[in-house]
Amino acid sequence: MASELETTPDVGDIGITPAASCALLADLIDVLLPGDESWPPARVVGVQAFVAVRLLEERGKEAFPRLMTALLHAGGPFDGLDEPARIGVVERFEREEPEMFGWLRDAAYIAYYENPFVGEVINAKGHRYELRPHAKGYPLPRFDPACHKPRHGRGRYTPTEQVRPVDTSKLDLENNRTRRWGLER
Repeated sequence: MASELETTPDVGDIGITPAASCALLADLIDVLLPGDESWPPARVVGVQAFVAVRLLEERGKEAFPRLMTALLHAGGPFDGLDEPARIGVVERFEREEPEMFGWLRDAAYIAYYENPFVGEVINAKGHRYELRPHAKGYPLPRFDPACHKPRHGRGRYTPTEQVRPVDTSKLDLENNRTRRWGLER
């Protein structure tokens, strides 16, 4: 019986070198996130490497030849193509492989906005941006009813001093406890 390593195709099996497949992915990423005078191009901050790692982790090694085949079928490689033609390749790829395209687009956007260089651009533009907000969060001003009370007229607002505890005595919580994360009582 052949091992998984022997049966999983490589990008070389479809007639494209690893270097060419890396360039093809980087070109795709550059069409999605081209950058401008203040935003770095995705390729420059290495988004293609992070997308490739996520692709391997989530879709397995066989996803690389499938992706390269789809991009070649859509009109790649991008070498020598002007901007409208490059966009046309990506549009064909999106039409022909909507699920794969959607996954790659989302992975590219996430990798881009997780990048420390892009975070610096966001902060430089006057927006507070933490690359890891779960670690320390964002400071919030103290709640001021005059400024922060909802004005949309839906639901209701109860001032803190009017909040009363809910009577849970009839729930018999001493004897009726949840086990296994709420799946059993």
